[in-house]
Amino acid sequence: MAELNEKAQKVFALKYSTRKTKGWKEKCLEIASQMAEAGLRYGKTKEEVEEVKQKYFESLFDLMFIPGGRIIANSGTGIKNLGNCFVLGIEDSRKSIYGTLADAAEVFADGGGIGYFFGNIREEGAEIKTTGGQASGALSFMTLFDQTGEVISQASRRGAQMGVMDISNPDIQKFIHFKSSLNHRNERIVREYDRNLRSVVKGELKGTKYEKVLSKTLQDDQLTHFNVSVLLTDKFMETVENGGDWELVSPSTKLPVKKIKAKDLLTEMATQAWESGDPGELFYDAMNRDNMVSYIEDIRATNPCGEVPLLINESCILASLNLHKFYDKKTKSINYDLLKDQVKTMTRFLEDVVEISEAPLDKINYTTKSLRRLGGGAMGWADLLVELNIPYESKEAIELGDYISWFISFHAWETSYELAKERGCFPFYDKTKAKMNVVTRVLYDSPFGKSEISPSDLYETGVRNVAVSSVAPTGSIALLGGVNSSIEPFFALAYKRNITEGVGNIAKDSLFEINPVLESKLKEHKYTPETIIEIMEYVNKHGTMTGCKLVNKELQDLFKTANEIDWKNHIDMQAVWQKWFSNAISKTVNLPEKSTPQDIYDAYLYMWKMGLKGGTIYRNNSKSFQILEKPS
Repeated sequence: MAELNEKAQKVFALKYSTRKTKGWKEKCLEIASQMAEAGLRYGKTKEEVEEVKQKYFESLFDLMFIPGGRIIANSGTGIKNLGNCFVLGIEDSRKSIYGTLADAAEVFADGGGIGYFFGNIREEGAEIKTTGGQASGALSFMTLFDQTGEVISQASRRGAQMGVMDISNPDIQKFIHFKSSLNHRNERIVREYDRNLRSVVKGELKGTKYEKVLSKTLQDDQLTHFNVSVLLTDKFMETVENGGDWELVSPSTKLPVKKIKAKDLLTEMATQAWESGDPGELFYDAMNRDNMVSYIEDIRATNPCGEVPLLINESCILASLNLHKFYDKKTKSINYDLLKDQVKTMTRFLEDVVEISEAPLDKINYTTKSLRRLGGGAMGWADLLVELNIPYESKEAIELGDYISWFISFHAWETSYELAKERGCFPFYDKTKAKMNVVTRVLYDSPFGKSEISPSDLYETGVRNVAVSSVAPTGSIALLGGVNSSIEPFFALAYKRNITEGVGNIAKDSLFEINPVLESKLKEHKYTPETIIEIMEYVNKHGTMTGCKLVNKELQDLFKTANEIDWKNHIDMQAVWQKWFSNAISKTVNLPEKSTPQDIYDAYLYMWKMGLKGGTIYRNNSKSFQILEKPS
């Protein structure tokens, strides 16, 4: 059985251990016991529950899959919420806005992160008929939500948030620049600082290099708990390609307010993302093509990292397979029998988490338990590829990603069907209305195999869960598993990881990471101990092996890092996982510092054409503070 390595133990103590004496084994037993007891509600005997508990414990302790952070942190603490992510609704009224703010405070207190669609709020300057005044716009309220996330924390986590605005909103240009333009308060601080310098010490700020430093510091400290994404439609992207005009429409009057070239608007997004890393992008039509319950409502927002598009008042339960664990060193291949077993175990585990978890708001519990959305994902993809001697930037890696993502989704959906036969379909399932293409393309429409479940039985019985799979960022839990995060390539072969609580741009602690499989691969390729030391010194200095004359091209290609991989390959990899996964994929398309805004513009179009539901493009060093830092 596996124990946490030294760095994983440090992360566990910082972020997940509820008391200093509680170790990983004790926590795994606690989680397994709590979740297995869900079976008692569906007629399981105590003996059967004990068997399930043992199965869950072995999977968790062996790091076969690792649950989302709230499951680890909140189990056994008295906090009943085990969900990581939520979406709350906001309508165009003070009552709705401040009601959602109060709801958000309750979710933050239990460690949850929240997404919101701000596009329903009337634009800044719009008439308020009841008072004769003018609306302050959605952006003025986002700061309130950010501050609420700042002051309320639980279990070493601050309130991570996602703000979404649609591309048709009259405030969209302000939204695009909101995180990197000084807000009214910070503009006042700069003016006051300049005035005080002049009056107190006869100094001067305005026009000096120090003004730029102060302004950049204040900009980076705005909305530190928010990711922001623009909701793009197929119609808008088609208008971009056609060179047409795009109308910005008031949410309150439904009348056009302004026209702008669609291409200019997308260029503005690309330029801002080039400068600061924000905003991200979400693709409305792609998200809703996989929305099984579009008869309830369309999806317009996601959780804070974008991997789970959610209905209003819905939450999601997360866990991720540790793909490196399924590499068989004896046969030098993937153990698909073990992978199938763990996919089925993880899906049942997450279903039990939904059953046990209690969010702090009744309306969230009602929606969540009526849909039972699961986010079973993966991490350690780069580690697995290296073990198989497959470069991330290769056709073979794309083809394997295509197959493994299908394999995971296939067995997750079959398990969800089995659970529906045992426990019933999710309560909001309507067999006459449900959009089942998200299931049928996995079970019947792939080149890899077809399910023995007949389509008629599938529709009649339904499935237990409205969705089963997503790829989360897995930052902290990947550290627990000792592997690279998510389906990302290696960020660097040696780097510093800052550990934060989300309080401004301040690291609570940091870890220096050296690629865990690099040394074993060098030995496998018969490099001498002396040469390995020299290579590792090069890696520690540069963060990469590229350009190291001691290493052959085969190994340099195998260990290419994120900024060395072409952005199209990043998107191609995300696309093959998205093709089979029912929620979305959280992935960063890393670009080197020398990239241009045109590169980002081109990437937007390519992401849309490849069917992604969303994405994040990040140019290296476009932020003054980064979670991951390469050697300088």
